[in-house]
Amino acid sequence: MKIVFAILVASFAVWGIGDSFFFGGETDTVAEIGDRQITANELSRAFRSEVQRLQPLNIDEQRARQLGVLDQVLDRLISETLFDAAANDLGMTVGEDTLRRQIRQRFGNIGPAQFENVLRQNGVSEQQYVALLGLQLMRGQYLQSITLGTRAPNALVDKLYAWRGEKRSASIVTVPVDNNAAVREPTEEEVEAYYKAQAADFTAPEYRALSFVFLDPAKIAKEIRISDDRLRKVFDDRLEALSIPEKRTLLQLLAPDRATADKALDRLRAGEDFIAVAKDVAGQDESATRLGAVTQRELPAQLAKPAFALEKGKFSEPIDGPFGLQILQVTEIVPGETPSYEEAREQLRTEVADEEAIDSVLEIANRLEEALGGGGALADAAQDFDLEIRKVGAIDREGRNRSDAPIPGLPGPPFLQVAFETPSGEESFLSETAEGGFFVIRVDSVTPPALRPLDEVRAEAIADWKAEERWKAARERAAALVKRLGEGAKTTDIAKEAGLSGSAPASFTRNGDGAPASMPSSLVSEMFSGPAVGHAAMADGPGGVAIAQLTGIEKAAADTDKDGVEALTRTLRRGIADDIAAQLGNALRERHAVSVNENALRYHFYPDAGES
Repeated sequence: MKIVFAILVASFAVWGIGDSFFFGGETDTVAEIGDRQITANELSRAFRSEVQRLQPLNIDEQRARQLGVLDQVLDRLISETLFDAAANDLGMTVGEDTLRRQIRQRFGNIGPAQFENVLRQNGVSEQQYVALLGLQLMRGQYLQSITLGTRAPNALVDKLYAWRGEKRSASIVTVPVDNNAAVREPTEEEVEAYYKAQAADFTAPEYRALSFVFLDPAKIAKEIRISDDRLRKVFDDRLEALSIPEKRTLLQLLAPDRATADKALDRLRAGEDFIAVAKDVAGQDESATRLGAVTQRELPAQLAKPAFALEKGKFSEPIDGPFGLQILQVTEIVPGETPSYEEAREQLRTEVADEEAIDSVLEIANRLEEALGGGGALADAAQDFDLEIRKVGAIDREGRNRSDAPIPGLPGPPFLQVAFETPSGEESFLSETAEGGFFVIRVDSVTPPALRPLDEVRAEAIADWKAEERWKAARERAAALVKRLGEGAKTTDIAKEAGLSGSAPASFTRNGDGAPASMPSSLVSEMFSGPAVGHAAMADGPGGVAIAQLTGIEKAAADTDKDGVEALTRTLRRGIADDIAAQLGNALRERHAVSVNENALRYHFYPDAGES
C-alpha cells in the first residue's frame, strides 16, 4: 500500500500538483498560466523527483540543470497546468463513485482505518488525497478524450516493421594486429608530423591549484568517545528498535455473516484444509486467503492480540475485524530476537558517534558559511574555527595529478565539479557531499590545457607511431582480403588460407542484436547497406581489423509475428497520441497567457549565475 501511495504522490510531484497540499505558506512564482501559478516549491519538488530518476546515470542536480532538465520539467508543469485549465473550461469533473472505485483498485480491499493509517503515515489527509486523485483522473480523462481515437496507419506499421524486423547474417574474419611485429624507426620528419597530427593526444589537461576545507563526519566520528553509561541509556531507549519482533504467517477467512462463519468453523474443526474451506464457504481465492508473515504492529488492533495468542496450526474463533467477521489460522511462527547490551554496544557506539559527528559538522558548516557569507576569507575562517586547509598543487578533472596518479583523500562528488566551475582566484559556495560532508574550495590558480613539448613526449610519440604502423599493416592486409571477397571468394576460404580466426554466420538486426562480440557496430550498419549477398566490408575492431561478408537476408515476417506487430502498433499509437498532446499544449499556450519569471528561476535554481 505504501508503494502504491508513493507512486501516486510521485506522479503528482512530477506533474506539479503536490506542493499545493504538502507545502504551506506563500512562495515565489516561477511561472504564470492565466490565473494559475507554478511556485518555486512545486518546480523544486518535481525537479528533485526527476533527478532521482536520473541517479542511475550519475546525474546530480547541478548536472541536470546544465543538461536542461530543469527547463524540461518546468515546460512539462506548464503543459499540465494548461491541460487542467482546459478541463475546467469544459466543466469536467470526477464523480465520487469513480474516485471510490479508483481507490479500491489502487489500495485493494482495505478498511477505512487502514486506509486512514496509510494516508497519515504519508503526511496527507483523506480530503487532500481525494483532491489529488481527482485532479489526476480529470486530467487523464481530458487528454484521453483528445487522443482516444488515435491509430497508426497500416502502411506506416508495415513499413516500419519490415525495416525493424529485417535480419541479416554475415561471417566474420579478424585480421589481428601484431603488437610485437618489428617496425622501423621513424624519421624526425615523421615523428614531428605525427606529433602535430595527434596534438590532442599530447596535450596536458587543465590543471588547477586548490586550497580547500573539508568537514568530514566520518573522520570526526572516529575521534568521538562515548561513555559506557551513555551507551547503556541509549540501549534502553532504542531497545524496541534494535529488537526483531516476532512474525507470524497467517491465513484469513472473511465471512459475510455469523452463519457462514459457523459453517466454516465446523469444517475446520473437522480437520479440513483452511484454504479449501475459505474457497468453498467464502468464495475466496488463495491469494486473498494468505495474509503472509506479519508482526503484531502490522495488524489492525482487533486482530493483533487474538492472532498472536494462537498456537501454531490453530485457528481462531470469528473475530469482529475491520472487514467483518474474520477467522485466522497461524501456519508459522518466527520468534522475535532481543539483543543484549554487549551484542548491541559496538553498533550503538558507531551510531551515536556518527550522529554527534553529523551534528558537529552541521554546526561548524553553518558558522563557516556565515563567516564566508559575511565577506571573510577562507584562510581566516579556517583559522577561527581551527580547521585544516588542505592544498593541492595540481589536479585535473579526473582527480589526478601531473603524474596521472589519483590524488588520495579528496571529498566525494560534487567536489571535482565544483572545483572546475569556480573561477580562478575565487572561493566556492559551501557544498555538501553525498556522504554528508561539507567543503569550500578556493581556486588558487589555473593552468590551461597546453601541448606538451615534443622533447618531453618524444618516446611516447614514437611508440604511438609504431603502433599506428602495425594497425596500418593489418588494414592493408584486410583490404586485400576484402577485395578478394568482392571477386567471389568466401570468408571460410581466406580464413583457412591465411590462418585467421573466424566465426560462423550469425543472424542480427539493425541495432546489432545477435551480432558477434567481435563485430564492430559500423560493420553491422555496412551489412544492412550492402546490396546483395556476398557484399564485404572491414572496420577496426577489438584487437584487429574485422572483415564481414553478407551471407543472407531474412525479410521480416509480419504474418507470423502477431504480437510483435501489435506491440509496434501500440508504440506508434502512443507516439502519435503524444504528438497530438504536444500540439494541443502549444495551442493552449496561445489561448492562456503563459509567462516565466526568469528572475525567480535564477534566484531559486541558479544562485551563482549572477545578473543576466
